[in-house]
Amino acid sequence: MWLKFALDAQSANPGEGRAVLYELFKQIHITCALLSVSGFALRGYWLMRRDPRLTHRLTRVLPHFIDTLLLGSAVIMLLILGVSPFALDWLSAKLVALITYIALGMVALRFGRSRELRIGAFWLALATGLYIISVAYTKSPMGGLAG
Repeated sequence: MWLKFALDAQSANPGEGRAVLYELFKQIHITCALLSVSGFALRGYWLMRRDPRLTHRLTRVLPHFIDTLLLGSAVIMLLILGVSPFALDWLSAKLVALITYIALGMVALRFGRSRELRIGAFWLALATGLYIISVAYTKSPMGGLAG
């Protein structure tokens, strides 16, 4: 309700206000996605180097803040468009890959019992994160392999 009011109040032409707001949240989403995957890559590097910065409070808190903005911007964009995330095949692929990315990331940074398992999960999670970005860029579930 509040979002519809905010969108319609943006302009005499409601569609224009929606487009501007959508673009704003799209830029927030893209920025947070790149920060999230880059931050994960850095934490994986620190994991492999046994760097003590991996356990620093900011290293543990900042990713949650970025990922909350990332997810929130995605939800707002879906609301602006009035689209279900399962209505488009590429969005469905991103959601399945996101769940996989989160699970692998948890193994890599928290729950992996051995160093080898954690490093393997890190590389798989990183590949999954890159796949998610390629799906978003190409708007195809095939990601970078789309013709």
